[in-house]
Order: sequence, then structure tokens, then C-alpha cells
Amino acid sequence: MARKITYTGILQVDAYSISLLRFHLSGGAPRETAFLRVAGDWSEPEALGKALCDFVEDNDLKQDTIYSVLPRYDVTTRIITLPSHDPKEIAGMVRFSAEEYVPYTVDEVIIDQCILRKLETGEAETLIAIAHKDVVEKHLAALRAAGIAPAKILLSAACIYSAALGTHKKAAERYALVSLSAGGIEITVIDNGNPVFTRGIATVQDWREIAENPDAAGESMVDMGGAEELAVELRGSLSAYQREMQDEAGIDTVYVACAYAKTGRLCESLSRKMDKDCKPATFILEALGTAAPDLPGLPIEAVGGLMEAKGRAAVQINLLPEREVEARRIESVKRISGYIASSAAAILVCLAGLYFQAVYQRQSMIRELEQRIAVIEPNVRGITEKKEQLKILRRQVDRKGSVIEQLARLVQAAPDGRLNFTRLSLRRGDGIDVWGRAKSFTDIAEFTTNIRNLADMHLEFFRQAAIVYDQQTMERDKPVFSFQVGVPMLEDDNDS
Repeated sequence: MARKITYTGILQVDAYSISLLRFHLSGGAPRETAFLRVAGDWSEPEALGKALCDFVEDNDLKQDTIYSVLPRYDVTTRIITLPSHDPKEIAGMVRFSAEEYVPYTVDEVIIDQCILRKLETGEAETLIAIAHKDVVEKHLAALRAAGIAPAKILLSAACIYSAALGTHKKAAERYALVSLSAGGIEITVIDNGNPVFTRGIATVQDWREIAENPDAAGESMVDMGGAEELAVELRGSLSAYQREMQDEAGIDTVYVACAYAKTGRLCESLSRKMDKDCKPATFILEALGTAAPDLPGLPIEAVGGLMEAKGRAAVQINLLPEREVEARRIESVKRISGYIASSAAAILVCLAGLYFQAVYQRQSMIRELEQRIAVIEPNVRGITEKKEQLKILRRQVDRKGSVIEQLARLVQAAPDGRLNFTRLSLRRGDGIDVWGRAKSFTDIAEFTTNIRNLADMHLEFFRQAAIVYDQQTMERDKPVFSFQVGVPMLEDDNDS
């Protein structure tokens, strides 16, 4: 049976650990959250590929939406200030100056950037990420072999920033955030809600064992133990931050997170060794809600990836190659086009069905009407013939409405001594037109009104009398009005 719920996973893979934060997004909140992890030594690429295939198969992840995370120590990352606020201009500047940060040509690397803060001077603090294509392609090849096509390839530093900026409540605080993973250590510094420093260190440590017994000494006099080594790395990184940022005060608060180990005892040990306030980064669990207590540790990169999946990441970096993005875009267009084509075909089929149904119904109605017409047509013809016969009979019996009578009524309607006729036209079926002259327009109007008043049953069409035109002219140095009055024939009197 097909799976009814779509899951999303934030995947982290290195030579010593494969982990996945898996959840179902419902209403913008993660549900059914689980943290899956296997550990081992997969230094050989073939071994890592097989382990990843087994991990995907065992947890049935091929139908999940996967966001993969590249570690900071595999990617060149910088926070730089650029003289623009325009994202396109900044992208061009970063691409143009990429060779200043890596010993490769721009064609050999994959670049992405994100504006962290826009300054009032017109400049912008920008996080840039430059990954060699071989690193990304190797990562993609391992994922493809396991049947995974990642939606995005994220950067761990960007995920850590997003997790911190999206959940930590003390925006005015300056603090360091340390993420411990099987493949290395990542240190970031956030000042007043702004990322200002990032550093990645590749190392191999069993942080679970160190977290359980942080003060245990190493096996030899040279080996100082995991907690002490971590303290040394932290001191060096925080000193590098002070030199780079010219910060004399330094960092007093350090938050520590590990995805698969509790860091409470380790933080107590670090506090003593470094003389700083070290504590677990439990604030990141706010993004997971009620699912957080079930996790074995504090998966800060995975929480940042979760915020990316929700569309709420404060810092967005995607190292998926452009050709891969374009190929997926084309595939998506093809898929959508296929859906549209199939939908259009279905709509056309439905419309064709509706059309033929309408044609059938119309033809059925026509046949029914024709049958009714065939039944009533003889009666209608008889009624029409009788009506015409009645008209003829009425005119024959009445013997009124003749042409002579019509002329008499027109003469009767003319005002005495104030109006005369110059021309008279009677056309069978059209009506009567009278031309003449009058002393005033009032006489013409009175003449027209009189014609209407003289209408009766057999001269009903006289009610249609109207002035067609009138024009004032001079005759024997006196003003007169030429006029035309029309009396159109009514439809019923066409045979008069």
C-alpha cells in the first residue's frame, strides 16, 4: 500500500557517521520526529556508499524529501563585506573574486552566497560558500547510488546560523556556538543577532564517550583527552575571532551541541577548563516543539535544515550544482506539462461528452417540437385564414376608411386660414405624407394633433401622425413655415 504521509529528512553523511532528522510537516510544525543514526568507519568511498544504501533501505527513505548537509570543514566559508545591497550584484562580485579565497578557477567550484545584514553605508555583510565541484559531485554520486535526489545541498554553517537566529531569544547577547560531529568541530560566533565568525575543524572523536566521561585522561602522556583537546581548539578559535574582529572583550558564553550525545557534563568540564560559561544549546529545541525530548542530543544542523524545509531559514545557502537545478527544473516542467496535458485531455473528453449529450438532447427536443407542430399546424393555418377573411369582411361591411374619407379628414384637421397644402402623397401600404406652408409652427403642431384626434377604428393609423420636418422661409417678405407631416400605415391596415 502506498504511503499516505510524506516525510522530510535532514541528512548528514561523513566517513564515521550517517544521521537523519526525520519528520512530517503538518501545519508548519514537525510531527512524528525521529533521529536516525548509524556509526562506523567508512574511510573508503565504496564502504560509505554501501553503508548509505543500507541506511536508506533499512529506514525506507527513498520516497522522503531529503535535504543533505555538507560540513563546514569541506567548504570554504567566509563572512565578507561587499559594497552593494543588490543580490545579483553581490553574486557577481563573489564569483569575480572567488579565486582570492580558493586555489581553483571559478569553473572548478560551486558558489553560493547569502546577505546576512544590510549596512546603512550601502554595504552588506555576506556569507559566501565555495565548494570544489569534486566534493559536491562525490557527495551527489553517493546519494544517487542510494536512490536519493536531494532537494537542496545545505551548508552546516548556514544551518547553525538559521537554528540560532530562529530560536534563540537573547538577540542582544554575544556568544559562541559549538557543534560536535563525528567528522569535526564547528565554531560560530553570533553578536547581537548577527553571525560574525565561523570556523570548521576536521577531527575524529567519539563525543558520546567524551560526553559521558569528559575528564578522563588520554591513554598516553601526549594524549590529553577529548575534553581537553576540545578546550584547546575552542581557545584557539575564540582567539582567532578576537584577532579577526578586533574584539578585546572576547566571548564569555559558549553553547555546545551534539546531535547524538548529552552535553551537560561536558559543558561543566569545559567551564572549568576555559573559565567561561559553557552550557548545552538547548534553546534550539524550541523549533521541534513536543518532539524534542525524544532526541538523543541537540542536532543543531538538522534543526537549521528543518527551518529551511519550512521556508523560515534566516540564512540560505544551496550548493546543488546549477546543471542539477536546471535539470530538475526541466523535469518539473515536463511533469507539470504532462499533468496539464492529461488534465486538458480529460477536460476535452468531458467537454466532448457534454457536447454530444447537448446535441442529443437538442435533437430530441427538435423532434418533439416537430411532432407538436405537425399536430397544431393545420389548426394554426385555419385560424390565420379565418383572421384574414374577417379583415376583408370587416372592410367590406364597414365601407369606411376610403381614400376620399382620408383626404376629407386631412382637410378637416387643417386650421382655417392658417395652413395650406402644396403636395399630398398617398402610397398603398406606406401611409400619407402632406407638404405645405403654415403661418407658424403652432399651426403645424395643431394640424398634427387634429389628425391624431380624428383617428377612429377604420382610420386607426392616423394616431401615428408626426411632423417629419419644418423650416422657416420668407414669402412676399413675410415669414412662413414649410412643413411635412407623415401618417405611416399601421401593420394591421396594410390592405386598406
